Amino acid sequence: MASFAERMGLRAARTLTQRDTLDAETRTELWNVLVIIREILGNISHETYGSDTTEARLLEAVWAWEFKRPRDEMKGQAQVWATIKSTILNADWYEVLDLVESVIKYLDRYETHASEDIRSTVAEAFNASFERYLVGFRFIGNEITPVDSTSEAEAVVRAQEDAEGIAGARHALDRAVELLADRNNPDYPNSIKESISAVESVVKKVTGEGTLGAGLGKLEASGLSIHPALKGAWSKMYGWTSDADGIRHGGIEAAKADQALAKYVLVVCSAFVSYLIEEGRKKALLD
Repeated sequence: MASFAERMGLRAARTLTQRDTLDAETRTELWNVLVIIREILGNISHETYGSDTTEARLLEAVWAWEFKRPRDEMKGQAQVWATIKSTILNADWYEVLDLVESVIKYLDRYETHASEDIRSTVAEAFNASFERYLVGFRFIGNEITPVDSTSEAEAVVRAQEDAEGIAGARHALDRAVELLADRNNPDYPNSIKESISAVESVVKKVTGEGTLGAGLGKLEASGLSIHPALKGAWSKMYGWTSDADGIRHGGIEAAKADQALAKYVLVVCSAFVSYLIEEGRKKALLD
């Protein structure tokens, strides 16, 4: 939402998405989120008389595994927080995102009964900051993924949750996110494959057919009717990935797969997965 000064034309509104950079205001905002984490963890420790280990184990992991520092040189929690702050405010943008992502993963790993649900709350706070400052990434689960819109990220998360009982679909969606989110070695063709495979798994669960192409033709006979135009569009999508030159065969199209295409396919497939599962449950075809 634009500020008063932006609405009045007295301050330029942000218009450019930050993808390969993080400006000073954004870095300060990310550090402020971490300050809130520090305060929450400190309050939990105080309320549990120091018995909660989440903050201690989180900081030890960051010190040893993210900063690559000897454990015996860690003099206290304040030292680690100071190093985290310096990294957030001064390091290269990708190192900042690496650190933020690691904090979320360690919160998930080391949560206790007292600190449960903090990870999801903090990830939502980071996503809100990413959205406000036009950062071209969002948390999907524990992964910072190159998705610009919070609504797109939420569509993927919802599909992951909807597909929880369909092992093949959930695994494929998780893998598609991992391959897209890998900032060192992203694998866009295989991310696209996994996204399509998630849809295929749901269709197989409904129809019993082994491929998406065959399954789409059997949906109506199985009791799940979708609009012919929608079915036709997905038949073409499957054909694009499966023909001789397609993504699934490592053909020429695979070389043209980029981040934008992989992101688009992930979001579209996620939305279709949720739609199919919702419709399948209405018809008692899925649990």
